Amino acid sequence: MTRSGLLVCMGAAALALAGCNHSAPGGSAADTSAAAGPAKPAATADENTWGNYLSEQGKLHGKDVGMKPYIYVIPGGDSVAANDRRQNESDSIVHSIGPILMPGGMLIVGGPDAKQTTVFITGLSKQLKADAMRGIVVMVVSDASEQAADTAALKASGATLRFVNM
Repeated sequence: MTRSGLLVCMGAAALALAGCNHSAPGGSAADTSAAAGPAKPAATADENTWGNYLSEQGKLHGKDVGMKPYIYVIPGGDSVAANDRRQNESDSIVHSIGPILMPGGMLIVGGPDAKQTTVFITGLSKQLKADAMRGIVVMVVSDASEQAADTAALKASGATLRFVNM
């Protein structure tokens, strides 16, 4: 598959997973509680379950974003498959900014292991140029204990961070 074909497939898959219902712009909070949100899946739940959970969080906390989000489920664990998946997700984000993801867009990042999600975000931030994500909302769905590290990691990217507690 060509690179452009892969990007089209990724975009279509993200849109299918996302299915967010966006409304007119409204207020947003940088730190949002999951108290009224969907139930956190079990750490052992499959990727589709986690993708649906992140999509539901996007519906609740991303209504002011005019574009459908790109959802990145970050797998936990140290298996070869999990490491490969995280690398593929990182490459997807780094190479999608600009050609696909424009200001006004949104990324939703999360997964079963909050610490692994933070490691992913920290590694990703080292690959991004300063202000590469200016105008892009990055919604991190994670444990509250990871908020400071995620915020610090994404600061140089220029992204608007929206943190949602699981």
